[in-house]
Amino acid sequence: MKSFALASDQIAAIASALSVNELAARFDRHISALTASAWSAETPLFEGGAEFSPEEADACRARLFRFFGHSPPPQKTAATFGDWADEAALKVASRLTAFTFTAAGDDAQEIEHPADSLFADAAAAANLLYGRRRILSLVAPHGLIGFVLSTLTPNLLGSPAIDARKLAPDELKKSLAFGDALVATPSLWRYIIAQGVFAPDNAMAVSFGEPMTTELAAEIRKAGFGAQREIYGSTEQGLIGWRDSPSDPFALFEQWRRVGDAVVRTRPSGEAVATAPMDVLVWDGDRRFRLGGRRDGAVQIGAVNVFPQRIAQKLAEHPDIAECAITVSRHSGGADRLVATIRLKKSGPPAESAARSIDTWCRQKLRPHERPRIYNFADAGP
Repeated sequence: MKSFALASDQIAAIASALSVNELAARFDRHISALTASAWSAETPLFEGGAEFSPEEADACRARLFRFFGHSPPPQKTAATFGDWADEAALKVASRLTAFTFTAAGDDAQEIEHPADSLFADAAAAANLLYGRRRILSLVAPHGLIGFVLSTLTPNLLGSPAIDARKLAPDELKKSLAFGDALVATPSLWRYIIAQGVFAPDNAMAVSFGEPMTTELAAEIRKAGFGAQREIYGSTEQGLIGWRDSPSDPFALFEQWRRVGDAVVRTRPSGEAVATAPMDVLVWDGDRRFRLGGRRDGAVQIGAVNVFPQRIAQKLAEHPDIAECAITVSRHSGGADRLVATIRLKKSGPPAESAARSIDTWCRQKLRPHERPRIYNFADAGP
């Protein structure tokens, strides 16, 4: 399994990305994407770096070890993310049988996957990316699909893995070379194309996390990414299917097969596991499918699953709000946005102080991708 060995700097990148999620979920502390992308193995954990409190540091360290299927060992003196990575690398080298990822549901459930299943997913992705000189990723490496594509797959291919989150658009444009593959969500692709990023011929665009549109795929192709791969999967099930174009149906990866309306995964151990994907699959034969609606009511904002009902309930806790409903404003050529329709307890147009208070409430109580971008105020009434 040497091809799947993890370098200390890769573990440090995972540690920093996991810490961002842990801080948001457990401590209601939100780190900007720009700040988080700059964290590295050399970043201090405390003063002058991540600015962890002792309690935050303990929780983030424990989450790192759970990611690799281990309980945290007795605390050691650590000053940087690299210290945590070195400590975790020893455990990974001794035993690596499972990975644990956090799902996007309301309860932020942690889901464990056998390591050999993740290695099989990486092998399947490597077949799609075979021949790429380098794999650049604009996606954090702590989520299941991001981890497979930005860490395990390059390791298996023997291709350099570049964390492109730290690159400004101009730097990314200068960095891209013949034969590269760039991994990003459609929302990120939309942003970098708008910033004028283009690539030499024979570059590949890899996307996941939300459906790729025909319009965006055409813009990506015009920007020099002649080959495209879209991956479908989830934290709960792993990588399920892929396609070259939004007009095509997805094809199942070899480890999956259709059984009625469900899909069954055959693990490397030989165990067969039936599951219902997060989306309704509309089948085109036994090996190809298109996506229907979500089963759990989630919508995707910037490739992150959010739950409108939960957001509305959280907003309705504001002392000035009587009722709230959240909908999605969909744009074929742009990013989807959350729209909040609010009925205040007091009649009449909202006062400026109430609007500011609601905005502050959203920043304190909601994660960045859960915050509405449009507010409509309905007339107060019974």
